[in-house]
Amino acid sequence: MGALAAFIAVIILVLIALAGAGAANLHFLFAVIIPYLAFATFVIGVIYRVVKWGRSPVPFRIPTTAGQQKSLSWIKDSKLDNPSTTLGVIGRMGLEALLFRSLFRNTSSKLYI
Repeated sequence: MGALAAFIAVIILVLIALAGAGAANLHFLFAVIIPYLAFATFVIGVIYRVVKWGRSPVPFRIPTTAGQQKSLSWIKDSKLDNPSTTLGVIGRMGLEALLFRSLFRNTSSKLYI
């Protein structure tokens, strides 16, 4: 949105607020309906942006897993660190979003001079 369009939108909103302040019978509209519409617009906008971000193509893979990938039947794979099923991906994403597991990985550091 350009600066001119944003400025015009602000002017329109100010004029609507001034018109509503002068009218006594529009109290319910400005006190109840518009705040709910604003909140619903915010929630829908956040959901839209998250879905849009989730569907965007990734140009390259960033390997952040530390576990064994599923390869051969006799090698035990790490189901949460390197998931191969949808349930494993949901579990890893849930743990990452709620506990920030990747932030606590490789916490030791050494200074080489």
